Amino acid sequence: MTRRWRLFRAITAILVVVATFWFVLPLAAGAPWSHVAAAVRAVPFIDLAMLCVLWFAGLGLHTVTLTAALPQLTHRRAMTLSLTGSAIANVLPLGGAAGVAMNYKMARSWGFSGPAIATYTVITNVWDVLVKLCVPAVALSWVLVSGTTVSRSFLAATVGATALLLVLSVGICAVLGSPRVARGVGAGLDRVAHGARRVVGSSHVWHPGLSVVRLQADCAWVIGRGWPRLTTGVVAYNASLCLLLWGCLHVTGAALAVPAVVAGFAFERLLTLAGLTPGGAGLVEAGLSGLLLLLGGAPLGVVAGVLLYRLFTFGLEIPVGGLGLAGWLWSQRRPSGGAAVG
Repeated sequence: MTRRWRLFRAITAILVVVATFWFVLPLAAGAPWSHVAAAVRAVPFIDLAMLCVLWFAGLGLHTVTLTAALPQLTHRRAMTLSLTGSAIANVLPLGGAAGVAMNYKMARSWGFSGPAIATYTVITNVWDVLVKLCVPAVALSWVLVSGTTVSRSFLAATVGATALLLVLSVGICAVLGSPRVARGVGAGLDRVAHGARRVVGSSHVWHPGLSVVRLQADCAWVIGRGWPRLTTGVVAYNASLCLLLWGCLHVTGAALAVPAVVAGFAFERLLTLAGLTPGGAGLVEAGLSGLLLLLGGAPLGVVAGVLLYRLFTFGLEIPVGGLGLAGWLWSQRRPSGGAAVG
């Protein structure tokens, strides 16, 4: 990626965030920022404390998936990886790659091998994406069964997107679960790499297909042993996030039925995949608020609830993850008798 392109992405991300918080959200709330802030401040302390406990419990549930993807990883260190990676991803444009790189360094310092970390990274990200792709199907089914009123155009777009996402999910599972499919994908990547070498006139020989086949074998071994924990952890984590969203909207008076909240949560999960801004900042707030308003939520309560939810799932991760990163960096300054896996 060129320096000019990175600069363009950074400027675009900043503009999206500024436009969302300065214009879009107050317009959606139908009230100035002072009223939105007052709605958030009006939430009782006991409710905020309960929401905070729910947020932290969700992070604990997420470590079930992380420890299954990297055997011998402790839950404490899994929590550190999760929070530090999220903190970096939430403050830097395209920060996901930087978060992965930092997690790699941390895991290596604990004695894990490079292939094991690569397998962990692929599996955890794939499981996360699969759930984010499958949640819309569950949400759509719930909305239809509950009889929630939605426009035909919205319903048609949702059905089409859900079908496409399910096809993508099946494709991802096929590559991870089948050596034959992995070899086919690898052969295709080898042909692409060979064509690229001819175009640029490079003599460097690279066989990405071999890496795909090896990675598939490693992932298949871990998935075969740990798929119940992988799935249980990621489903429980997303369920806790959905409950957190409902709680935030409830305490701010958004007046939304549960199926509508589930539909909003499904849309929020997809928006976090966009990657245009750090942690989806701006896009998630605007998109989630817009959908919840479309589903009949009270404007001021919806915007205040969405901001409260994002305060937990985006804002709070930055200082907490930063503290975890600082603690790890401090530990690296101390003399060590050798790396230990755990």
